[in-house]
Amino acid sequence: MPGRLALPILLAIAPAAAGSDVLRYRVSVPESLDQLSVEVCQGSRVIREFSSHSAEAGQFLVVPDRRVTPGLIEVRHGRIRYKGGAGQCFDYAVDLAAARGADSSRLVREQHQAVLMRSGLWLWRPTSQPAETSIRVAFDLPEGHGVSVPWQPLDGSDGDLAYTVSGSPSDWPDLVAVGRFRTDMIPVAGARLRVAVLGAEPAISEPDMSSWIREAADAITTLYGRFPVPSPQILVVPQGPAGEAVPWAQVLRGGGAAAHFFVDQTRPLDEFREDWTAAHELSHMLLPYVLRDDSWLSEGFASYYQNILRARAGMLTREAAWQKLYDGFQRGRDGTRGASLVEASRDMRKRGSYMRVYWSGAAIALMADVELRRRSRGQQSLDTALGALAECCLPSDRAWTGSEVFGLLDDLTSETVFMELYEEHAESSHFPDLGPTNTRLGIDYRSGQVRLSDAPAAYRLRGAIMSPADGRPIDARSALERQEIGDLD
Repeated sequence: MPGRLALPILLAIAPAAAGSDVLRYRVSVPESLDQLSVEVCQGSRVIREFSSHSAEAGQFLVVPDRRVTPGLIEVRHGRIRYKGGAGQCFDYAVDLAAARGADSSRLVREQHQAVLMRSGLWLWRPTSQPAETSIRVAFDLPEGHGVSVPWQPLDGSDGDLAYTVSGSPSDWPDLVAVGRFRTDMIPVAGARLRVAVLGAEPAISEPDMSSWIREAADAITTLYGRFPVPSPQILVVPQGPAGEAVPWAQVLRGGGAAAHFFVDQTRPLDEFREDWTAAHELSHMLLPYVLRDDSWLSEGFASYYQNILRARAGMLTREAAWQKLYDGFQRGRDGTRGASLVEASRDMRKRGSYMRVYWSGAAIALMADVELRRRSRGQQSLDTALGALAECCLPSDRAWTGSEVFGLLDDLTSETVFMELYEEHAESSHFPDLGPTNTRLGIDYRSGQVRLSDAPAAYRLRGAIMSPADGRPIDARSALERQEIGDLD
């Protein structure tokens, strides 16, 4: 355990506002990034016990030396116990230098004048948080430094210094960055993306990265006219030469929706624009967090829309989008080997069943989209269903099962399309049969090549799927098809 540091204690008894039940954290970040100092101020409801969901965090916790000043806290059995009253503040610190030097890459890592870490390393939260108590976190930063967190900015805070911590479970993973970088606010329909691009050697082009993220986010808005969540964290982390623009990326839900892209900053902008990853990851935000057994749903819907939405935005031709979808379906068929879809999802890493999971889910998304359009005579679609889901239930701070999501989509559409598909495919060991769907779409996939029928009904259906929510063409090459899209009966 690192040696204890004598830290000044601020025992200022600043009374909380009458009736306030806000627990306030203020995090001071030094330019050296070797330590975080945290002041916690109680509201009117006293919280007695604080803990971190990370078992490793305790070894880097630094409490004030009681020989210097009387303490309001003590650390026992891996928890901070508070002994003061309402309105008082107590302090602790976290030794980032020691954490970086330990084998704790899960918790903290360096990134070119910045530090990436889990919030659980330094945010010791109430062990049991009363429903009436909210948590706010503010940062004091050196000049030229920034912070990137998944929590929502407080109104009037300019979006970069003070945040409200969401009610999502504290053990859901998240990622926080502090250091020498800035966060840009990128407006898209219905949202402002908080995009932080970390530094690197060789240098990364921040304007290129912002342009790439904006284009992908704008594509998402073609689904129902706006981005699904109001202010997601977007973090771009350069990794150096890797042979492809985006070697990996992730969406995390701890504290709120967040997308993290780990990129090869030496690749040209065109390669980022041609890459599917940004559209895929941002499409995850169309749904709440879905439990692992039903990851075919979340990964499948994102795989479906990564192609459909890029075509709507003019990033792909429609023909290329259909080809990519059906190439994916073929990979899914090839990867289907006996296990049910739920089993393949639950053990995806162990089994290596990624193609089976992703593309079975995408096939189910296409089947739902086509069937809902057919039953409603073009008045409803997967787009409108997800739009209704966003209106009622996003953002969401809890985990959902696949049957909960599909049951709600049926309720919102007053149809039974989704649960019929769930009951047919979740426990099936076979890849979904796309035959009837292909007939309606006029799609024939032979020898690895998509062939598209000119039959009017199929042509109109394909065109409707590839059109933006408001029906406007995104680019000139889509205009002719749009003019010929009519009713789907």
